Amino acid sequence: MYRLILILGLLVVLYFLLRQAFRGFKNQNLDNRGVSEDQDQMVEDPVCHTFVPRRIAVVEKIGGQTYCFCSRQCAVTFQNQQTG
Repeated sequence: MYRLILILGLLVVLYFLLRQAFRGFKNQNLDNRGVSEDQDQMVEDPVCHTFVPRRIAVVEKIGGQTYCFCSRQCAVTFQNQQTG
């Protein structure tokens, strides 16, 4: 009976160690593909003040400055505000 409990305990520990190791490999693969922490940084849309991750933001250069928007509609609205 004690052997069975000991084996089950060791299997649980082994499971958690392997799971942690595979998570580490997964994170390394993401870094190797060029996905950096900078792309996960949250940026604020200057029109609607919504925060979006930089990797999915609509990026526009307007008047020599780079702006990040949550959508194309917000980018157009901002351009219209700057010109009008």
